[in-house]
Amino acid sequence: MAAQEAPSGSAGRSMGIVIFTVGIALMAVVFVLAILTFQQLPQLLASDQPPPQGILAVLAIAAARAVFLLVMGYVSSLMASKGLDLYAASRASR
Repeated sequence: MAAQEAPSGSAGRSMGIVIFTVGIALMAVVFVLAILTFQQLPQLLASDQPPPQGILAVLAIAAARAVFLLVMGYVSSLMASKGLDLYAASRASR
């Protein structure tokens, strides 16, 4: 199998910048979702009435959301790093 070469010139730089920007934007979305998700959790647990589905169900949902956010954060940081790699490779091939 032949190794694929990175696009050279301005196309490679442009693609690298776009992929990096999309990765950073996705990271910002993950942080906003994390803030919104975990602002609701203390309110549910601290209320006078227990949640109808039970406290353990609420904690399980919060744990599932945390794992989902972790995966989304990992993928977005991976995208940002690949965008930087593509940009650096296109600059090095000059």
